[in-house]
Amino acid sequence: MKTNKTVIDQTLESLDGIDRATADADLYFRVQARLAGAPRRPAGITRPLYWSVAAGLTLLIGMNFFAAFTHYEDQIKSSSSSSAMATDYFSYLEPINL
Repeated sequence: MKTNKTVIDQTLESLDGIDRATADADLYFRVQARLAGAPRRPAGITRPLYWSVAAGLTLLIGMNFFAAFTHYEDQIKSSSSSSAMATDYFSYLEPINL
C-alpha cells in the first residue's frame, strides 16, 4: 500500500510548476512563543458570573410568572359573569362615538 507521502508526491508531480510548500525557518519558534504566552485559564465566563446570571434569570422568570398569575386572578375577580366576558370579547363591534 502506498504511503501518504508517495501519493502527495505523485499528485505534485502531475501538476505543472507546483512544488512542496515550505515553512519559514522561525515558524516553530513563533508558535512556541505564542503558546507560552497564552493564558493558562480559558477566557470566558467565570463561575461566579455564571451563577449570578443563572440566579438573575431564575428570579426574572419567577417574577414574570407571579405577575402574570396575579393579573389573571384580577381579571377573574373583576369579570366573573359570562355577560361581562361577552361584552369585553365583542367590544370591537360597538360603534365608535366621535
